[in-house]
Amino acid sequence: MKIYFLFEVERNSYAVAAQIYRRAFESAGHEVMESLYPATADACLQLVPELQEAVVIHFTIGPLFRPIPGARNIAVVFHEWDHYPSGWAGMLDHFDQIWAPSAHVKKTLERSGVHTPIHTVPLPLNTEPIPEKQSWNTSRPFRFLSVGEPHFRKGFHLLMAGFCEAFPEVGEAELMIKTSDVCRWRGMREDIRVLAGSMSRQNLLALYHGSDAFVTASLGEGLGLPLAEAIVSLLPVAANYWGGHRDLLRKGSFWEIVHQQVIQPYCSEPSYYAAGQRCAYSSPENIASTLRELVSASNEQRKERARMARAFLLTRFTQDRSAKKVQRALSLIFERQKQAGLYSTQS
Repeated sequence: MKIYFLFEVERNSYAVAAQIYRRAFESAGHEVMESLYPATADACLQLVPELQEAVVIHFTIGPLFRPIPGARNIAVVFHEWDHYPSGWAGMLDHFDQIWAPSAHVKKTLERSGVHTPIHTVPLPLNTEPIPEKQSWNTSRPFRFLSVGEPHFRKGFHLLMAGFCEAFPEVGEAELMIKTSDVCRWRGMREDIRVLAGSMSRQNLLALYHGSDAFVTASLGEGLGLPLAEAIVSLLPVAANYWGGHRDLLRKGSFWEIVHQQVIQPYCSEPSYYAAGQRCAYSSPENIASTLRELVSASNEQRKERARMARAFLLTRFTQDRSAKKVQRALSLIFERQKQAGLYSTQS
């Protein structure tokens, strides 16, 4: 059985997700070949001879999904809001199967009328040797870290406003925002550092290890890989409890930023819009309150919650569990197509 990963590199999170999922395939005994996602429909058709009757796993954003004719196509969908655009949903109905990284994504697709079978397939988040925090004695000033693309959805404008409200005097705390090189804005004050640009994996993991807490004010996540990385590194975390975060966290293991579920008011472009899309909005006041609470907590409390969060995450996102879900999903594809007589039992 030939298995191909088609992934997009312009949005780095899809390439990262593909590499993480690859570990589950290899654990299940499958060899995976990789190719960049075709940029056009014509480029997609050029792959047809090579990918005939292969299992093709697609990692990209909604409007770019294109099934390969003659292949067994699986779409791995990450989506933040709770409604999926109708045009995107229609394209997914041409796939053989959909994999969702979280219960939030699965419910969103079902709510949006997708008819293709949807399976929740967790990422194996316990396979990378991420350095674990050894001490919860905090720095002076207290160091917060946040990681993500410079997009309004990540809520960095809300986070910076909340940080300034929580710590009106420069020097009480620091906030570092690690983002990509497309970022053109700066922090609102000298104690808010924006680190924009590429960084080695080793150096990124060192940021987690060297910080006192991780915070995200994101309005929506399909899962939340930076949050997951922070949890695995035993960094205390502050986040809302909505969307993909609900798969990664359980109550009592983190500092919860109070949010309101509101209609999503902004779209990158009209085709990305779906009527009724909702997101999780946290006001700067609520963010400030949570940041102050985290700083005021004892070292032992931060340590205890960090360990609770990591233990919970690693019961759900393990290599073994992911490999079993992969095997089950693949077997269902072959059972379904064998019954339909679409492929011979020799393939």
